[in-house]
Amino acid sequence: QVMAFVGLLVNKGLMTVDEMRRCIEGLEPDVYAKASYFEKWAAAITTLLLERGAFTNSELDEVLGPKCEQQPEQIFSVGTVVRVRRASHHTRWRKPHLRTPGFVHGVCGVVERHIGTFGNPEKLAFGGATTDRQPLYIVRFDWQSVCDFAAETGVDNADAVTVEVYHSWLEAASEQDLAGQREHSKRKIEDLGQAGQPQCKRPRAEEHGGGHESGHGHTHDDGHGGAHELRSAVEQRAVDAEIPCPAIARALLELLQAKGHVPAEDIRYTIEMIDKANKDRGAVGRRVVARAWTDSAFKARLLRDGNAACAELGISASNPTAPTELMVVEQTPAEHHFIVCTLCSCYPLQLLGMSPDWYKSREYRSRAVREPRAVLREFGTEVPKERKVVVHDSTADCRYMVLPQRPRGTEGWSEERLQQLITRDSMIGVTTLPEAL
Repeated sequence: QVMAFVGLLVNKGLMTVDEMRRCIEGLEPDVYAKASYFEKWAAAITTLLLERGAFTNSELDEVLGPKCEQQPEQIFSVGTVVRVRRASHHTRWRKPHLRTPGFVHGVCGVVERHIGTFGNPEKLAFGGATTDRQPLYIVRFDWQSVCDFAAETGVDNADAVTVEVYHSWLEAASEQDLAGQREHSKRKIEDLGQAGQPQCKRPRAEEHGGGHESGHGHTHDDGHGGAHELRSAVEQRAVDAEIPCPAIARALLELLQAKGHVPAEDIRYTIEMIDKANKDRGAVGRRVVARAWTDSAFKARLLRDGNAACAELGISASNPTAPTELMVVEQTPAEHHFIVCTLCSCYPLQLLGMSPDWYKSREYRSRAVREPRAVLREFGTEVPKERKVVVHDSTADCRYMVLPQRPRGTEGWSEERLQQLITRDSMIGVTTLPEAL
């Protein structure tokens, strides 16, 4: 049957054999290993026909028999110890879309905040509506539990990482589990050596050119290296090679216009709006911070509900491409906060404008969690050893902005004057403002 309708679908122009091969190669390894020969074909063809709109996910589920989409009966409360489930891709036929970073799989943490309920992105990613709505939490993890090399000497290792995790990825754990994990992490860190990483703001040409210092203890004689080269360097070089060639972007634009999906006038207007916003990146965010500095009641509301507080100023804090919740975290003498998105480059566009290139770089996204103090040092920010560093990983439906500490000596300043002190990078958290003026 499968062999028969492959021929029929090809003849009808609904697929090609090469497309089918591409989808077979994209199967989840566990599915690929266990599926029979023609099951792989069927899974690949199903993916293709969904892409082409021959049928919908909902229609497919009606035939397969939909998976149970029961809502969780119990929501984890703030302060509860939880464990992130390990990835177990029991999918029927296709590779899943995961929104939970791999570095916290199997790791215990503490629920810091319950954000609300959202449509399950692991189902929405494949199109079609879903009744599955998942509670979303901010979970705080000990930095030692997620790092994989030795901590800096003299640091009390109280640093932390927060990650947004959906309910379906969490299971209850105990204080004993957390204590055991901390003891295990302490022994692991003691056994690991320091591992240097490429600097976040180093020019790429310097990193990948011939005879350069690679950042992992030796040099390469040419731009390609050898078998000893890190996979990350190979991947980054492949990405860099694509940058000067925007042919796919030009082709996409031409097709969208030719098909009438996106008129040229709409594109021109949107580009103008983006350019206008980026001429003074962070202007909206500076306005919000200055108001929080001068109005303690507004500051309390901002820390409690960023979207609602910004709305008081006529500002929409939700990203234009998706309904997001703004989380504002305050710099304090005890904790230094900064933000990252290890998944892609999630960022509070409405407040800070387009994200800087280094924020999107693989180096920053991978190292901010692994060695936060070293990353901050490269931005000129030296955090005292007794002050905790907290990294906020924006991986789901939240966007983060840091509320910098107000410098002493600015009492009585107007909001307009205060805004001149505030920088975009201080609202990301990679830099700080002067303690006093």
